[in-house]
Amino acid sequence: MQYIIIEPSEKLGLMLATAQLIVTFLFSILFYQEWKKQKRSENEQYIPFALMLLYVFLFLGTAMMTYSNFFAEETILNILKHTRIYFILVVGLVVIVTGILVFIAERIIRRNTRHFFLIYFIGMAITLTILRLSNIPLLRGFNLILLIPLAILIVLFLHTLLWKTPGKIRKKMILVILGFGLFIMAIFQEIWFILQNQFEIVSIFKNLILLASILTGYGFYTIPSFTEFDWNEKIRHLYVLNTDGLCLFQHPFREGSVADEDLLGGSLVAMQSLMGEMIQSERSLEVIDHGDAKMIFERSQNAIAIMVADENLYVVHHKLKELLKEFEVLFGPTMNVWQGNLNHFYPLRPVVARIFELKPD
Repeated sequence: MQYIIIEPSEKLGLMLATAQLIVTFLFSILFYQEWKKQKRSENEQYIPFALMLLYVFLFLGTAMMTYSNFFAEETILNILKHTRIYFILVVGLVVIVTGILVFIAERIIRRNTRHFFLIYFIGMAITLTILRLSNIPLLRGFNLILLIPLAILIVLFLHTLLWKTPGKIRKKMILVILGFGLFIMAIFQEIWFILQNQFEIVSIFKNLILLASILTGYGFYTIPSFTEFDWNEKIRHLYVLNTDGLCLFQHPFREGSVADEDLLGGSLVAMQSLMGEMIQSERSLEVIDHGDAKMIFERSQNAIAIMVADENLYVVHHKLKELLKEFEVLFGPTMNVWQGNLNHFYPLRPVVARIFELKPD
């Protein structure tokens, strides 16, 4: 029986690789379970599926590197490296992992980037791979010319990603962004090593990948719902009422929202009673469940904002609070002398368009 002898200096690397295998396998299972749950929006379908694939490929990549570094025979490795098969496998895994990270960010940001980042990175990877396989000498700094713009774009992209998420979700996204940042650092360094025909991952980058896997997985898995990123597709109708229950302003986010107006009208008497109790007892009414619709409440000194939505979303509460702050700045000082002219609240339209990110007509 042939025994594999591992040097003491290699034990730490093997321990890190084992931890990475456990972490990636665990998150693969967790995100698979999230993906299998009943979904109602694209992000609920695509993001868990992409995260599952991310950790599956991280698991496969870690397994491949662990086998080649600790258990594979030198002859087999030399054959793989000489035939460039090993190079193609490593580059392929790096491109897939980075592509999935960019795809997830594009899904969350909700902007029509036309997959620019993904196409850019794939184009860069193909260019470098062809040049390397063709033994064409790379100009000094050529890879940096391609990598640095991508790094800058991804940093800006992640900054926007963080800015778009409020409150509790933002705290989770900080973990995700830290994880993304560590992934990018480790991936860029690995690309540099690959271009130098060095396929071993040094200890510090094993630590980075392990920490990135934990932060990204934990951050995403503890987000209450991926529908928070689809909030714009879940809102139906906005109403702003005064403390007496009179509707001062409304805005439909979907065409033909008559049903939502009927919903509001049929509930107005009950809501007036509830609002009276809220004002007297200073209690906070956050949501009323109407089956397939939720009425989300936020209040300020002179107004109550109500959003009819498909779900009770934290991001909508945050945006309603932001709207009411601006309402108080614009109209708070004059509410005591207001004579009933609803046109007085017309300046709310651009405020609503900005806060709820409406596209110009």
